[in-house]
Amino acid sequence: MQTLLVVFVVVAAVAIVLEMLLLFAFYLQFRRLSGVLTQVSTMLERQLSPVLVRVERMLDESQGQMREILNDTSEIMRLVKTNTVRVDRVLDDATDRLRLQIIHADRMITGALEAVEETGSELRSSVIEPLHTTIAFVRGVRAGIDFFRGRKRMPERRREAQDEGLFI
Repeated sequence: MQTLLVVFVVVAAVAIVLEMLLLFAFYLQFRRLSGVLTQVSTMLERQLSPVLVRVERMLDESQGQMREILNDTSEIMRLVKTNTVRVDRVLDDATDRLRLQIIHADRMITGALEAVEETGSELRSSVIEPLHTTIAFVRGVRAGIDFFRGRKRMPERRREAQDEGLFI
């Protein structure tokens, strides 16, 4: 049993030594990896630092420009709103004036048409109707004279053609 104990102690000692060697190898690998990572980070920092500085400078410059753009946009919107209100007022005023002019023109045209109609009625009643009466009277007198002279009456068709010529 003692031999077993000695074997066990020897196996445990070998295992501990092997474990220690493995841990030492891990330590060396981590140290080497740490050095490589340090080099990579240093290289990245060297290469990215100018880029980051440029980006930061661009952001600083663009902030001023963005403020300017926003201020200009705000001013443009204010001007557009003001001018839109002005244009709206002008259009409303022009529409009102046009409406009044159309109403005035309508009244003038209506008055002129009424005057023309009234003049036509007056012309009819003062010139044309007496003319028809006079023509009818002359025809009657002519018919009477023709009757007393013994002339034959005018054919019906010819008389209608003469009447049509006198119709207005």
